[in-house]
Amino acid sequence: MSFPLWLPCSSQPLSPHKNLPLPLSLLSGLIRAVDLQTGLSEFSVLQRRSKHGWNEFSVENTEPIWKKYLDQFKNPLILLLLASALVSVVTKEYEDAASITMAVLIVVTVAFIQVGCAELCSGHGHLREGKLQHLLARELVPGDIIYLSVGDRVPADLRLIEVTDLLVDESSFTGEAEPCNKTEGVVPGLSP
Repeated sequence: MSFPLWLPCSSQPLSPHKNLPLPLSLLSGLIRAVDLQTGLSEFSVLQRRSKHGWNEFSVENTEPIWKKYLDQFKNPLILLLLASALVSVVTKEYEDAASITMAVLIVVTVAFIQVGCAELCSGHGHLREGKLQHLLARELVPGDIIYLSVGDRVPADLRLIEVTDLLVDESSFTGEAEPCNKTEGVVPGLSP
């Protein structure tokens, strides 16, 4: 089941281009200017992107890709397997050591690729020019209509326009152990 959503929802969403809050009056104008049946036109997307930039934060010190790969070896189970490969070398069981080492390299590489894809890929769809398209989260602009399904990551601040039993895990932001129930409509105190 998918739910259509609007971007943005809060009174202080960040403009990815300038890292400044968008004024609430601008947000309400952006939301009213979107046709819920067709979404934004490509021309409108280009205008909004030139004004607001890409949906991403600029990070000064990014971690090198090789370091991210090596971080996968910090998993206790991976360390245990590497220790067993070392024991196999010490006991001159070279075939076992090679098998264990190859298995570790495969598992670490797959985990690294999955983490990288989770950072780049998005499971949601954008409604643009009447077509549901699958694009990267960085391509969102204010006013985009997106559809989320069970398990999708929320790619930006959103205003919900149609919801059925939506629970969102906000533990990384709020520390709450239980998912929060979300409903459509205006959040009191956040809209004009």
